[in-house]
Amino acid sequence: MARLIFSFRIAWRYLWSKQNKNVVHIITWICISAIAVVTAALVILLSAFNGLEGKITDVFATLSPPIVAEPAKGKRIELNPMAFQRLQNLPGTSYAIRICEENALATYGKQQRVCRVRGVDSAYFIASGMLNLDWQGEAPKMGLEAGQVVMAEGLAYLLEFESGHSLKTLQLHCPKSGGIDLLNPFREMNPGISGFFYLQDELNSALVIGRLDEIQELSSAGNRITMLYLYSDQTVPFKTWKLNVQSALGPAWKLKTREEQHAAVYQILKSEKMAVLIIIGFILLIASFNLASVQTLLAVEKRKDVTLLWALGIHFGQVRQLFAWVGTWITLIGSGIGLFLGLLVVLAQKNWGFFPMNELGEPFPVKILWLDILLIIGLVILIGLLVSSWRAATLRFSSGTSIQYLK
Repeated sequence: MARLIFSFRIAWRYLWSKQNKNVVHIITWICISAIAVVTAALVILLSAFNGLEGKITDVFATLSPPIVAEPAKGKRIELNPMAFQRLQNLPGTSYAIRICEENALATYGKQQRVCRVRGVDSAYFIASGMLNLDWQGEAPKMGLEAGQVVMAEGLAYLLEFESGHSLKTLQLHCPKSGGIDLLNPFREMNPGISGFFYLQDELNSALVIGRLDEIQELSSAGNRITMLYLYSDQTVPFKTWKLNVQSALGPAWKLKTREEQHAAVYQILKSEKMAVLIIIGFILLIASFNLASVQTLLAVEKRKDVTLLWALGIHFGQVRQLFAWVGTWITLIGSGIGLFLGLLVVLAQKNWGFFPMNELGEPFPVKILWLDILLIIGLVILIGLLVSSWRAATLRFSSGTSIQYLK
């Protein structure tokens, strides 16, 4: 232990000696700066990915419940009223919403667009948090009235919807199920528009929401539904609640969590985050090879000191350890400065939003995860230790005044 502390203190003096103001000192600071910049970049980029993931999760949370129950087989299934009542009364369940969805053709004047019609129970707008969105017109706080629907603003824009009084009416067409009727192949609905909602999620920019019974009739679904939206009151652990829901519904239903509902998006985010970590890690590895230059130049400069240490009884293995500690000190200082600068930039962005995400000036979201910070610290120190230990091990000393180098 005493030898370790000795090497540690000598390495520190070698780096910051008042007489050490030559080219070695300059290269040392270049090396520290390179490690600091890469460390700060890792902190900023990973925090940006975390913020982006949180932003997407918030968007999905509006229209994606914690659990979706879908038929294990087929597109639609009839839900027993008693089973639905048991599900509503299940501990941990705050809302159970029946959903009937179908593709439809929306026609307004001369404009036509394929859209997604969704029939919902009256409690859907409260349970999903849609009332917190930006609305034009009347938000259906108590549910939709008969013959009324609400529409995403993106679809209204594509249909060139006219505000105020208009002779044009919205028409929704769904193909009839069962046999083919060539003379009248579609079921038609002419609803009134009570309001428009704004969503950032492009997947839902062509969404029309109506009453459950009316959409069931439009899509020829009868009493069948396509899915259940289940919301938790968080009084029961999520995994326990999910198991209870599956038990109440039986094997005819399959459950999907929010991540499973949007598995592709979450997988892309995680893959991109890992790719950035690997790429920046390679850059850090290349930057860390400056450590080898510092150790080599310092060994040349301190060759007389090495001879003196050997004469005092210090074996060459401990001398190599000394130069390994030089690289360790540089790594620790560079990572510390980079971590401070990275956190400073992230906190400034979080509080003041210097970097916008879009043309509207919305600040780019950032989020600090301390697990990522620990990962960054561990990665930087590990690479620095490996490079500095490798270079120190390749130094060869003799009892004379010369120092030989291996490739």
